[in-house]
Amino acid sequence: MVVAHVLLAQAYVKGKGLPRRQFLYLLIGSTIGYIGGATNYPLWYGIEIIPYGTVGFGIYISIVAYTLLRFHWLDYSVHVEKGFSYFALLLLLSQPIYPVLLLAQIWVFGTINPQFAIIQLIFHLLTVVAAFQMKVGTKGAVARTIMKGRELRIQTLAKFSSEVASFQNVPDLGEAILKTLGKWVKTTRAAIFSLQVNESRYKAIATIGFPQDHPLLRNGLAVFDDLPQWLLGTQSRLSIKELDLSDEWEKQVAQELEEAGFELLYPIIGNNQLLGFLAFGSDSSEVIRTLGGKTVWNTLIQESALALENAILREENRRSENMLCQVDRLRSIEAMADGLTQELHNPLVSIKAFVQIAQLRQHDGEFMDKLHRIIGEDLGKIEELTQEIREYVKPLSRSLGERVQINEVIDSCLLFLASNPSYHHIMIEKNLSPHIPMIHMDRQRLMQAIFNGLLFLLKDSGTVAEILTIETSVDTQSFGKNWFQVDIGWKSNLPSSNPALISVDSWDFAGVSGKIPDPSMTQGVLLAAQIIQRHFGNFRLLTDKNCILGFRIQLPFNIPNDQGHLVGSFPLSSSSHQQLTSSSDSESIFS
Repeated sequence: MVVAHVLLAQAYVKGKGLPRRQFLYLLIGSTIGYIGGATNYPLWYGIEIIPYGTVGFGIYISIVAYTLLRFHWLDYSVHVEKGFSYFALLLLLSQPIYPVLLLAQIWVFGTINPQFAIIQLIFHLLTVVAAFQMKVGTKGAVARTIMKGRELRIQTLAKFSSEVASFQNVPDLGEAILKTLGKWVKTTRAAIFSLQVNESRYKAIATIGFPQDHPLLRNGLAVFDDLPQWLLGTQSRLSIKELDLSDEWEKQVAQELEEAGFELLYPIIGNNQLLGFLAFGSDSSEVIRTLGGKTVWNTLIQESALALENAILREENRRSENMLCQVDRLRSIEAMADGLTQELHNPLVSIKAFVQIAQLRQHDGEFMDKLHRIIGEDLGKIEELTQEIREYVKPLSRSLGERVQINEVIDSCLLFLASNPSYHHIMIEKNLSPHIPMIHMDRQRLMQAIFNGLLFLLKDSGTVAEILTIETSVDTQSFGKNWFQVDIGWKSNLPSSNPALISVDSWDFAGVSGKIPDPSMTQGVLLAAQIIQRHFGNFRLLTDKNCILGFRIQLPFNIPNDQGHLVGSFPLSSSSHQQLTSSSDSESIFS
């Protein structure tokens, strides 16, 4: 008892708002109840204290009951509501009958016996309770026997939507649909076919009741076979009983249906294309009769077709996005290869010249040392570039579980720009925070997003020397302790203006400076935004009126990783992995 009260008191002290008041009511009620009940114990030990405190036990019950009902604990409010409704029904039924029972006593015995009247009242109430329970049981028995079809329809419609809505994958969704139809509608032979774009065939993704070696289920149907063409042309239900056998084409379709063992086919149409179809065997007519007609059956088929259509279109959309992403990766690889060819050309020329002279000056130690040093540096740059390209083009599945460092990814992107002579007039100022940990993200996708943003900013850089600033930071005051951001933009514009953050989707690229936008560059920025959004981040443009000054990436992070703080200005041709020092003056890379 003491422990229980201590726990209630602690909960009251620590609680706030509504829970604090709830525990207060329970604490008061329990205290009154236990103190009142304690007055019963002195008499056991010969202490003559009258147990008036027993009244407090009723107060305890009242307070606890009020708390349970007032704050809806343990669903007592629902039970009390149903109990009062049931009591009102009993009272209504008892009022006209019980006086008749009392009058019957006068007619039989000449007087009313109070004891017998009470027994009559109790027996009457029990009879009403039994009658009500019999009513519920009879209703269920009638629903399960005479009105079996209606009960089946209600259960099927109630269960179907909830069970089908939880699946997103097309094969799993097909299995769930057939399993649900087999369980609630007793469908014994059915199959679902889906269009396989790579094979240009309709393959069975789910079956029930058909043998595994069924030729149609094993091989599927070609896009230009009679059945798919008929469903695509009519875009309506196909029944073997409704085909006109006098028509040659319909006769061929009926023959294919009969050989396959199908009686009903329902197409799945999306974007005026046959995405698949549902096929049912010879027991479909019996199933429709069991459901009491075509209304419920058509509803189930429509829900199934709609769910399958949405799932198929989602997968098609994912395939299109992946293909678009691969095309964009090829564009990025093209830019990387351009830098690599430039980086290969200069060392090859110098190596060729040194090799020709080396035969004449092979005894000159100073010359040979310089030759080895220069060749080693050039080969190191080439090896670094080729290694980055190999990492970028390797299959995505190999890098999905890796953790990457955002500063290292930024340096890798700058490495390819540094090797391209088109960008040698651009200076880079980096301010990379050492407090950003490694993040759980695909390195290739992250590199693709940053690389696309850089290419978009550099497309109109011209030949005038400019400074591009890159800053990474963790600002818990702005956007939360679990986020970091990357700001990349032109230094000449950012300090003198207050750039607005605008999402990529809402920016009018055609209105920028009145120029016609490069479709590949615009698409690259859109893909970069999609990549960041898929990793629960934000990709927004830093803009001023009709000018894009840069872009900002915000991403969540997890485990910390120690790394030196990189701050400073450096030319693009310098090594991206070297330690940098602060510098106020920017130098030309070929000075």
